[in-house]
Amino acid sequence: MKLLLQTARYVVPGLVFSCLAAGSASAVERLVLTVGRVSSPVATLTGGQVTLRLDTPAPALDVRAGTLTLRQPGLTTLRRLELTCARVDLGKPRFSCDGGRLSARAGSPAAIQATLSGDYDPVSQTVRFSASRVPLARGTVQLRAVSHAGAWALSASASGVDLAEAQQLARPWFALPAGYTVTGHVDARISVTNHPVLAAGFSAHTVDLGFTNPPGTVAGQTLGGSLSGTLAREGQALKLGLTLRGSQGQALVGPVFLDLTAHPLALRARLSRQGAGPVEVSRLDLRQRGVIDAEGRGVVALGPHPDIESAQLEVAHLIFPGAFSTFLQLKLASSAQGSITSSGTASGEAWITHNTITRLDGTLRSFAFDDPVSRLFVREANGDIHWAATSGGTVAPSHLSWSRVGAYGLAGGAAKLTFLAWKRNFALLGGDARLPIFNGAILIHTLVGRDLGLSKATFDFDADLTPISMPRLCRAFHWPIMNGQLSGRIPLVHYRHHELIFDGNLVARIFNGIITGRHIRLENPLGQWPQLSADVTARGLDLDLVTHTFAFGSITGRVDADITGLKLFDWSPVAFDARVYTMPGDRSAHRISQKAVTRIAALGGGGGAVTAALESGVLQFFHTFHYRRLAIGCRLRNQVCQMSGAGAAPDGGYYLVQGAWLPRLDIIGNVRQVDWPRLLSQITQGIEAQGGIQVR
Repeated sequence: MKLLLQTARYVVPGLVFSCLAAGSASAVERLVLTVGRVSSPVATLTGGQVTLRLDTPAPALDVRAGTLTLRQPGLTTLRRLELTCARVDLGKPRFSCDGGRLSARAGSPAAIQATLSGDYDPVSQTVRFSASRVPLARGTVQLRAVSHAGAWALSASASGVDLAEAQQLARPWFALPAGYTVTGHVDARISVTNHPVLAAGFSAHTVDLGFTNPPGTVAGQTLGGSLSGTLAREGQALKLGLTLRGSQGQALVGPVFLDLTAHPLALRARLSRQGAGPVEVSRLDLRQRGVIDAEGRGVVALGPHPDIESAQLEVAHLIFPGAFSTFLQLKLASSAQGSITSSGTASGEAWITHNTITRLDGTLRSFAFDDPVSRLFVREANGDIHWAATSGGTVAPSHLSWSRVGAYGLAGGAAKLTFLAWKRNFALLGGDARLPIFNGAILIHTLVGRDLGLSKATFDFDADLTPISMPRLCRAFHWPIMNGQLSGRIPLVHYRHHELIFDGNLVARIFNGIITGRHIRLENPLGQWPQLSADVTARGLDLDLVTHTFAFGSITGRVDADITGLKLFDWSPVAFDARVYTMPGDRSAHRISQKAVTRIAALGGGGGAVTAALESGVLQFFHTFHYRRLAIGCRLRNQVCQMSGAGAAPDGGYYLVQGAWLPRLDIIGNVRQVDWPRLLSQITQGIEAQGGIQVR
C-alpha cells in the first residue's frame, strides 16, 4: 500500500499539471508528454509517454512506458506498460480516471491485464484507487485503496488462486519448510489500515487443499475449510486473533490423524506479544465433533527452541472412539493393537512448565475398550486419576473401578483400586485390593513402583491367590485341561537392578498337592535373555490328575518331587537336578496302566522290550498293574540328562518302577545319559500324538 501511494504522489501531480495546461489551450487537440526517466524512492520509470486527448467527447488519457521497476524484493520489472483512461476528469483541483485499462509484461511471456479507476485531490492530498481482474497465480484479484491526511486503507479480494504458483511468487517474503509442497486453490480477502492503529483483517477459504512433507509424516488431502482473523499493532504490542475451521478431507500431523469429513474441527485462538517478549496465548479453544472439546492458555517464549514457559489445558470432553482413531489408531495401525475398539468419555486438566507436564487430573466415565488380538478388554471403567511431577506437592489419591476386565484369556469381575501416582512412581493404597479372576481372585497386599520406565526402575509386590478353577485357567492359556483349583501365596517380590528377587517362598496348590518355589531369582525379566534360578519342591501330587491331564497314561498314587539348582535361560532349562518319586508313607492305591508303563520304560531306554512283553504272554491280558514305588531322576548338565531311578537293579540298571503283587512288572532303565533336547522333543511329540516315546 505504501508503495502505491508514494508512486502516486510523484506521478499524479505531473499528470494534473499537463491536464491543466491543456485546459488553458482549448485549441489543442492532443497533448503529449515524453519522459526519459522518472525515479522515486519506490520505483523507476523509463521510456514513458503520456498522451492527453482532447478531441473526444470526454478527455482521455494514454500512458505508455518501456519499463517500470519497483524497488521491493521479489517484485518483477514491468515492461511494455500501457495505461488508458477512457474518461479523465480535469476539474480543478481534482484529477480522476474512469474506465481505465492496464496491460504489461511481467517477464516472458507473462502478461498482466486489469481494469482500474482512481482519483487524486491535491488540495486534500486524497488518493483513491481501485483495480479489478488483476491476474495472480491463475486467479484474479480485486484491489481498493485510499489515502487521506496520512491515513490509508487497502483491501483486496482474490478468487481461484493456485496455491502452488502463489507459493513460488511469495518466496521472497515467505517460504515453506524445505521439501514441503502445497496444492489446491483458495479464495481470500484482506483489509489493512493504519488508522487509528495499524490493523489487518483476513479470511481464506478452500475446498481442495493438499500438502505433504518428504517423509510423509505431515500430509493433507482434499481439505476443505476456512481461516480468518485479525492482526493489530498498538504501540509495542502485537495482537492476533485466529479462527480455523475444517469441514472435509483428511490430514496427518505426526501420529495425529484428522478425518474432518467425519469429525469437523473448529479452532479459535487469541495471542499477543509485547515487543520482543514472549507470546501470550490468552485463549485457545479446540472443538472437534465427536473427538474433543478443550481450551487452554499459556505463555510461549520464541526462539530456535521455543519454550512453553507456562500453560494450562482443560479438556472438557474426550470422546471415544473418535479420540482413539484421531490420536492413537494410526500409531498402532501396524502393531498388534491396531484393531482396538473403544467407547466412553474422559476429561481432565494438564499444567505445563518449561515444556514439561507438571500435573495431570483426569476423569474416566463409562470407558470401555477391546483388543481382540491380545484378548484385552475393559468394561465400564470409571475413575479419577491424579498425577504430579514432584513429590513435594500434595497429590490426591486416584480411584479406578471397572465392571469387568480381561487379558490373554483371563477374565475377572468388578474391582476398585485406590493408588497414588507421582513422578515415575506408583503406590497401591487402601489395604488389600481384590482383583477377581474367573471364580477366584488375586488379593494384592503390596504394589509399589519407583522410577518406572527407567533402567533403574524398582517395584515391590506380594499377594495371595484364592482358589481359581484350573479347567478355566487352562482353557484361557490353551494348556492341557487340569482338574482342581489353583491357589497359593506370592511372597514379597523385589525388582532391583534388572533383577526380580522373591523375599520368601512361592507356594501354589495344584493337583491336590503343594508346589513350593524357593530362592527364586529372575534376572533381566524384561530383556531379551531372561534368566531364572530356583529350587522347587512338590509334595503329595495326585498322579491320577497329573497323568490324565497330560495324556501320559493312567497312574494312581501320590508323588513328591525335588528340583534343585534349576536354571532357565530364555525360559529353557540349562541345568537342574530333578527327581520325582513315590511319596513316603503313601497309603493310596498304586496302579499303572499299560500305556504309562510303555512311556516310563521308554524314558529308560527299555521301551521296545517292555512293549513286546506287554503284547505277548500273560501280560497282554492285564490293562493295569500294581506297583510298590516309582522314581525318575534327571541331572541336567551341558544338554545331557544323567538318568536315575528308585534304586539299583540287576545287570547295572536302575528301577524306574518296582512292581508289586502278581503279575509283577518291574520297569528297569538301562540308559544312563540322554540327549536333553531330543528327549524333550520326543516327550512333547509323544504326548501330543498320544503315541510312544523312544529314548536312544
